Amino acid sequence: LGSGSRMLENREEELTTVRVQDPRVQNEGSWNSYVDYKIFLHTNSKAFTAKTSCVRRRYREFVWLRRQLQRNAGLVLIFVVWDL
Repeated sequence: LGSGSRMLENREEELTTVRVQDPRVQNEGSWNSYVDYKIFLHTNSKAFTAKTSCVRRRYREFVWLRRQLQRNAGLVLIFVVWDL
């Protein structure tokens, strides 16, 4: 094997885990109520400065992300939303 093959053998596999959980209704009973979700990310990728991250995001932000990924990478993502 050449030196390029040895470099691949020593390289640690990069993993990223994303969990979407804990849906919450915000402004419940109001005309402008909405659901947001807790997004937890854990990675060993060197592309991220923080190895863990946790934020809350609205469903419409997932829709925006899906459109951006489709436009820029030709990816089609399927989002599953369960009833509360």
